[in-house]
Order: sequence, then structure tokens, then C-alpha cells
Amino acid sequence: MTELHLAAVLIVRDEAEHLPACLESLTGVADEIHVYDTGSSDGTPDLAAAAGAVVTRGTWRDDFAAARNEAVAGVDATWVLAADADHRVTADPAALRRFLAAGPAPALLVEVEDEHHSGPYRQLETRLYRPAEARWTGRVHEHLVRADGSIPARATVPDDVLRLRHLGHATYADRIRRAERDVALARTTLDELTAQGPRADRRQVAATLLALGRDWAAADRHQSAVDTFETLRELFPGTPEWVQATDGLARLVLASGYDKLCLVLVEQLREAGADPSYCDWLAAQALAQLGDPHEAALLLAGVTEVVDTAGRRRDPATLREITALVHRLQSLAPLRR
Repeated sequence: MTELHLAAVLIVRDEAEHLPACLESLTGVADEIHVYDTGSSDGTPDLAAAAGAVVTRGTWRDDFAAARNEAVAGVDATWVLAADADHRVTADPAALRRFLAAGPAPALLVEVEDEHHSGPYRQLETRLYRPAEARWTGRVHEHLVRADGSIPARATVPDDVLRLRHLGHATYADRIRRAERDVALARTTLDELTAQGPRADRRQVAATLLALGRDWAAADRHQSAVDTFETLRELFPGTPEWVQATDGLARLVLASGYDKLCLVLVEQLREAGADPSYCDWLAAQALAQLGDPHEAALLLAGVTEVVDTAGRRRDPATLREITALVHRLQSLAPLRR
């Protein structure tokens, strides 16, 4: 195939509530839409077919990468947009085609606005790729690799050309259910790596521990998350995963009221080279909770945006709200002499 051909490919299961709006948002963006159903019982495949999507039925094998690769196996396209049913797509179709035709890298980062339960944020995710040059790997939190296992070169799609919005989970129970599923998959991956002994890829072990810690936190199993992050920190000092685990740990202890411990972890993040503004953001919240809103306000005065160690950019409204709260506390607290 020589002409540019873009296919949107989704893996779904029981997504009757979300899928129609997703497919509608893809209309005019992709040349064709493929829906790979892994066992729905709510009529999802029929809804997809009625909307004009090519529907394939498969079996769920507790492996997201395997499902994505199977979904793409029968697709004849130069580019694939890997979307989910709870995504909403905003695009300039003509500009997107010009961008793809210009021959960018084989894997493309797309801005995703995530309506997370802890507050909205934006981050870059690999969502567009050339299927002839990359495939998915990873039972959970899957990512793209080349045939030799290396990470493909990546470029970023401008957000005025293409961006996605990821809906938050409708209910607390749904969030916990999905997080517990991801915990189970991450633990299976960790068991497989452990069984390899010294032959296991250390970077993959670190990445799996990081994912597991985050999944425990999302499942509201905070002690399990703390234990996992601490294990990672002990085994993999000086790595990017160590930095992100320390960040996750700092936010957990901050939310639990262990503010002095949070300040210790923030100093460790500073020493590791984390963004100073982000460290100030964390420290300011801990100081405010410790009863020192004046010092907290001084730190926040230099913070113009909040970007965590994983590159997630918090909604500016969150910064404004915290700053306003600190200023309110400052007005009520006497100055320390």
C-alpha cells in the first residue's frame, strides 16, 4: 500500500455506554474503524457494526498487548490510531493527513486529556503508529516496540492537529474494579520476570514494579502501593523509575497526612533532579498542612504550572485552587517571628 491510509483500531468489551460517542468522534478522521471485541454481553459488537465499524470477535487472554496485536492483524493500513471506547477524538483531518504524509517517526505521541479521579491532567501517549514497523508488548500498560524489541523513534503530533480526551470512570466501583484487574495483570508479569532469575530485564522489572505501585494506589490499597514503591526504591536507585516511585510515594504520604515524611521525599526528588517547580508544589502542600502557610505561599509564588515526574501536566485550575486555599490560610495565621 503506497497511499496514506489511517485506520482507528479499538479493543472493547461491554462498552455499549461509551462506544457510540467514540465512534462518532472518529468519523471523518480515520478512513476505517476496526473494533476487536473480547467477549461483550451488552450488545457492543452490534452497536459497532451499526455505526459502520469492521467488527472482529476474539478471546481475552489477560494480555492487552496481545489483544491490540490481534486487533491489528487483519488491518491493511499505513497508520493505526489506537483508541479506546472511553476516548473522544478531536482532530483537524486535513492537517493530520499532511502531518502523517510528511513522514514523521514510526510512533507518534498524542496529547491525552485525562479526567482522572484525583484531578484532570494532560499527558503524551503513543497512540499513532505504523503497524509495519512496530508492535505492542506488555500484558498491562502496554507499549510499542520494533521487531528487535527496541523502542521506535517517536515524534509529537501538535495538539491542534489531534488530541484525545479520556473520560473518567463513571463510578468508584468501576475504578476499583479496573484497578484490581490491572493489579492482577501486573503481578502476573512480575511473577514471570521473577521466574527468569538473573536473566530478567532489570528495566522491565523496575517498570513493572512502578506500574504495580500505581495500580495498587488506584485500587485504594495504599499500604500495598507504599510497599511496592519502597521495594522499587531499594532495588533500583538512580533510575527514572526510582524518581517516579519516590514521587508516587510522596503523594501517598501527603494525602495520608505524613507531611514531614513528604518533605523528606521532596528533598530526595530535588537531589535526583526533579523539576523544582513540581517539588515546590508538593512541599507547599505539606507545609500548609503542617501549619506554615506563609512558607507554602512563598513556594507557590514561583510555580506557574504543575508537571509531575511522569510528564503529566495538571489542570491550571488545580494550581489556582491550592494557591487560593494557601492564601486563605495565610490570612488567618499569624506571622512567625
